[in-house]
Amino acid sequence: MQQRPYLLKNGVIYDGTGSSSEQADVLIVGARISQVGKIGDSDVPARPVIIECEGLCVSPGFIDMHSHSDSGLPLYPEAECLIRQGITTSIGGNCGSSAAGIPYDDEAEWKRYLEAGLEKWNGLSEFLNAIDAIQPAVNLGMLVGHGDLRRTVSPETSLPLDCAQRAHLNLLTKEAILQGSFGVSSGLEYVPGRFASQDELIELSKGAARFDGIHSSHIRNEGPNLLESIGEVVRIAEDSKVRFEVSHLKACGPRNWGKVSKALEMLDAARTRGFDISCDFYPYLASSTGLSIVLPDWALENGKTAALGLLSSQKRSQITAQSDERTIEQGGWDKVVITSVSTETDAWMQGMNVSAIAERLHLSPSDAAIEILVRNQMDVGIARHAMSESDLIAVMKYPSSTVITDGSVSVPEKGNLHPRSIGTFPRLLGTYVREMKVLSMEEAIRKSTSLPARKIGISNRGVIKKGYMADLVIFDPLKIKDMSTYEEPWQYPRGIEWVFVNGVPVIKEEIVTGNRPGTALRNQVRTVNGLG
Repeated sequence: MQQRPYLLKNGVIYDGTGSSSEQADVLIVGARISQVGKIGDSDVPARPVIIECEGLCVSPGFIDMHSHSDSGLPLYPEAECLIRQGITTSIGGNCGSSAAGIPYDDEAEWKRYLEAGLEKWNGLSEFLNAIDAIQPAVNLGMLVGHGDLRRTVSPETSLPLDCAQRAHLNLLTKEAILQGSFGVSSGLEYVPGRFASQDELIELSKGAARFDGIHSSHIRNEGPNLLESIGEVVRIAEDSKVRFEVSHLKACGPRNWGKVSKALEMLDAARTRGFDISCDFYPYLASSTGLSIVLPDWALENGKTAALGLLSSQKRSQITAQSDERTIEQGGWDKVVITSVSTETDAWMQGMNVSAIAERLHLSPSDAAIEILVRNQMDVGIARHAMSESDLIAVMKYPSSTVITDGSVSVPEKGNLHPRSIGTFPRLLGTYVREMKVLSMEEAIRKSTSLPARKIGISNRGVIKKGYMADLVIFDPLKIKDMSTYEEPWQYPRGIEWVFVNGVPVIKEEIVTGNRPGTALRNQVRTVNGLG
């Protein structure tokens, strides 16, 4: 049955470009925006659905350019935690790995997908086809993970790549972009990214630059060596000519607060020299990752399974001491909160910081952390409360920064997650625009829509404009607010009235419709002469 047109009347239109808002109408016909402005009855097709938007804001759908939604979206295609915060497009494959790169013979990784009745995919192209078949509620674009590619090139985790292997990495990056990836991601604080040389990352980036792709990177260190890590990625951008994105820029630990301003100055200097390098942020003061991140590099050089063996050997005391040193440098164990464990007997730890858990276990915090990793086979999630709001605001105000979730897709039955997966965009608009007035509404929406679309390379979304795809959000500027907390994350935002994805409502009058009009987005490849 053909979809009826939608006429959004008398809304306050924020078109996504940063221009001043204006009161106008928006006409949706099919999957696209048909008209914007004062629309007369004679211009409207028969039987329209009329939505009175007096006093409400109409903006492009929010584009989350740094997420890990690719892992959960095949399992939970309704994506309620995304659409309820106004996200219409999510970019997955960040921090160096993705669901698209799951090794075909890794039965442990495939278990949950096979149990859900899904068939295996083999590589990015098949993964994007699988997303189309699943028909999620949101659009999904992908980056290809450096870690996934590196494991293909060399199974030896910690060894440097030789010249031929680096060339192979470059080739695989190009192939992924031709299959639809918008670029490449790296996770230089994780395995195997921790062991990548600068030359390797330059060659990786050249592959992306050949087709004007982006390189989005979780940099090597976000604490004591933040500025050295920024220096490294600036050199990578300069030598490869890639468009570079510093993911979730922050400084962890009070000893490092204030370094963000210098980091931004370094990005500015590179931009002045003609290089396209920028950053993004999530509007929270706690990060989210795995507890294994506290371990020293050498303990992880052969992967997590080997690391688990070291934790049960005579090396345990050495690892514990070095983990303690690393963690104190970034704020201390009382700032590390356990969010998930894999054993039921340790479920009581969820929501507690490591220092408090240590008291219960009659251990030192560092010994407790290692014990938790061993008991849970290294599968432990954490939130680390180690960031400064003044640093966050500095990044937020930076003209080329975008807002991200760095979150995932899940459901309440699967346990708690970081509130950013549920409330990021309403938090930006409610807390930092309406209450704190850090940004204007126009600028906040630009950072949530057209700016990420431009960075990623999506040409027909992110702006309210005739002919663009009808990904739209209608929200109440006086009510929009995140409700999710670290203690009780599964509380959905308020103030999101309607959300359209490809012209179809997925939220209607604050109620989930069950429609799933999303699609896999693929890069429209553009060759850049002389690069790669």
